[in-house]
Amino acid sequence: MKKLLLKCRFAPGDLVMMTAAVRDLHTCYPGRFLTDVRTCCPDLWLHNPHVTPLDEKDPKVETIDCTYPLINRANQLRIHCLHGFIDYLNWYLGLQIQLTQVKGDIHLSEEEARMPSRIQDLAGMRVPYWIVAAGGKFDLTLKWWPTERYQEVVDHFRGRVQFVQVGGGGHYHPRLEHAIDLRGRTDFRELIRLVHHAQGVLCPVTCLMHLAAGIQPPPGAAGRSCVVVAGGREPYHWEAYPGHDFLHTIGRLDCCRSGGCWRSRGLPLGDGDKSDLAPHRCVDLAGEWPRCMDMIRPQDVIGCVEKCLDEHGGRLTRRQAAAGKRVELRTVDNPVDRAPVDHCTARLEARKFLKRLSTYPGRFRGRGVVVCAGGARGFANAWVCLRMLRHCGSKLPVEVWHLGAEEMDGAMSSLLKRLGAQTVDALKVAERGSDPAINHATLKCDAVMHSRFREVLLLDADNVPVANPDVLFDTAAFQHHGAIFWPHWFRWKRRNPVWRLSGVDYRDEPGFDTGQVVLDKSRCWGPLQLARWYGRQNGFFDPFVHGHKGYCYLAWRRMHRAYAMPGHDCQLLGRAVCQHDFEGRRLFQHRFLAKWRLAGENPCVPGFWHEALCLEFLEELRALWSGQVGTGLRRVPAGRTRHRAPRRRERLPVPR
Repeated sequence: MKKLLLKCRFAPGDLVMMTAAVRDLHTCYPGRFLTDVRTCCPDLWLHNPHVTPLDEKDPKVETIDCTYPLINRANQLRIHCLHGFIDYLNWYLGLQIQLTQVKGDIHLSEEEARMPSRIQDLAGMRVPYWIVAAGGKFDLTLKWWPTERYQEVVDHFRGRVQFVQVGGGGHYHPRLEHAIDLRGRTDFRELIRLVHHAQGVLCPVTCLMHLAAGIQPPPGAAGRSCVVVAGGREPYHWEAYPGHDFLHTIGRLDCCRSGGCWRSRGLPLGDGDKSDLAPHRCVDLAGEWPRCMDMIRPQDVIGCVEKCLDEHGGRLTRRQAAAGKRVELRTVDNPVDRAPVDHCTARLEARKFLKRLSTYPGRFRGRGVVVCAGGARGFANAWVCLRMLRHCGSKLPVEVWHLGAEEMDGAMSSLLKRLGAQTVDALKVAERGSDPAINHATLKCDAVMHSRFREVLLLDADNVPVANPDVLFDTAAFQHHGAIFWPHWFRWKRRNPVWRLSGVDYRDEPGFDTGQVVLDKSRCWGPLQLARWYGRQNGFFDPFVHGHKGYCYLAWRRMHRAYAMPGHDCQLLGRAVCQHDFEGRRLFQHRFLAKWRLAGENPCVPGFWHEALCLEFLEELRALWSGQVGTGLRRVPAGRTRHRAPRRRERLPVPR
């Protein structure tokens, strides 16, 4: 007997097709060959009687790299994809293998066939179910159908059909409500057993469709239905299995008039894959989705599922529906949903987030200043910032945000209260709301959004105003745009991957310096939410942007929101940067590389205005506060002054 080692580097769906070729090789030429396989999915071949272990180093073993070039003529020849590997083996080996069954060849052991379904194990009773795959691979997004449409189908059958959502790790499978969630929780062999017991399958053109046809149902089962949302990428005669409802648009659009378009993507993902290039992208989009997929409506799928239920049964009893609901609740917390974004998902997840933006709540009133400062170092900087703010004549109320008692104690809060500032613990705010936990990457956005003010001046703690900034709220620029940003000295390069990862077109313009920002929350609520979302993905985006300033820039540009920016470039002072008002007067001095120190020397920054005054404010704080969180105020003996006499001619306002 001739020994053949069949190798294939293709995806699991293709390998299911390959199982039919191995089966029919032995069916048409019994006793002529010994075959073994090397593929990415060895679980697919378990218990296959046509596979015999062979030594790859055996000189009598002939290795064949299997492929199916017949796919290049799929639009011209009315043949099924299962002919692909058979045609190649016929050419390579000089045989005349014939397709004997229009399905793959997947085997279960006797023990596996006797095992109850995974759903029965979870529910404690037999529950009929349909499997749904509501996503797919990133290289073939043209096959995806909108998640909200899958959700509409699931919702329509709620209480009558139990759906079980599956999806492999590394692919895109957004969560569906009211389904048992097994995404990322099954290996390939478990998926085979899950399909074995399933009454139906709902999916795009994918491996699950091939499995639904190739896996035998349990003895006595009425059959297994499969509804495939196919669109116009591949001709139906190439992909459709007997008994499947194959919803396609071949012949209905110019791009798939005479066959499948065989393109890869609708909207680009920005991941650098060649599928983003024009030759591989859909030429007829309906909004975000290929028109061929958009033409298939939830009602079309619902009608097919209803027909399958009429033919094969499988509607839930009240008791089965209750058991399924309990399993849904047990599987609702899935680590897949907490996975950070990556090069493939960044644009997708941002697009999905934009669809669920909340509207402006309208409960905020007035104007105020927001400063984020925590810990001993941050508190010292905030003290100088607020003392200078009051010295310049600002009367606005202030909120100082921090992250918990480890960053701000009662003594520190009482000192800030003397300056008209209220402290806010961001962690407690997060506990009261439904938002994920606030962290340092999102603190600025969260502080602005949750502050009590409608119009906000956001100041970094290490920023020193040199004139009263209250007037910014009354400028024509702010009244018109509702947002004022100041220019940063850097400009992102065209080659920075963040442009394609965010979906923002390249612009040769200054970025944002968010050491100071003026916002009207009623007009900026949407981009604020998106900037906060970028902050929550800081582990991915930080290598491409510069923290909060980059998140704000991306958010405003991604949502095409206008903003005002003074026309004067920032002025670098070595360790500090100066920003100006709309008339070019210096307004802020941001000591981003020379933050104030309560203990130790503070470096002199040439050109920095009022530096001596700031140092006196620090000296004042040394007399009032111990310099450490949790140690309280200094106890000053009777008869001693609380702080040094000012070494300036101007009179200082002393907090009471």
